[in-house]
Amino acid sequence: MHSSRFLASLIALGVAVASSAGAAPSASPSGIARTPRALAVTSRLPAPPEGVAELKFAEMFKTPIGPKGLEPTERLRLLDGRRVRMVGYVVQQQPPIPGAFLLSPLPVFAGDEDESLADDIPPSAVLVRLPHARQARVPALPGLVQVSGTLHVGESEAGSRVATAHLELDAASERALVASMPRKHKASR
Repeated sequence: MHSSRFLASLIALGVAVASSAGAAPSASPSGIARTPRALAVTSRLPAPPEGVAELKFAEMFKTPIGPKGLEPTERLRLLDGRRVRMVGYVVQQQPPIPGAFLLSPLPVFAGDEDESLADDIPPSAVLVRLPHARQARVPALPGLVQVSGTLHVGESEAGSRVATAHLELDAASERALVASMPRKHKASR
């Protein structure tokens, strides 16, 4: 009986931690009130539009990890140069990367000043670039987001980090994101 109560407590704690981890900070100077409706994931998504492949973070690297370390999957290589849709969390990064953000399978906060080499950003995080708003600073967005664009496989610099792949955001996704941003984040294009 005690073990089932203990397990129930752990599960409740895990749910509370998981649900609060994706929330936007209440007093974040760079935060916005909500994720743009066009990017927010609030229910099960329909199939991607024709010509857009779904890419999941779990499909990026071969498992189990072998003696060569992380190796891209054949699926990731085949999607290089193609339009994909990904679902993940915008990494809450201070300072934000001008004209880009990191998309992660987990809610993560990263501060460059003291932890850039030892943070919790998963290796499968993808750099998402805003091709027409290169100076915009994307604020932290709460919850899951969906983004679509052209995937490019290969190392890309993401501030002081290196991402395995980057996604050039589609025009519609970029417009929705930039339109929802506070004026102070919209630098000249």
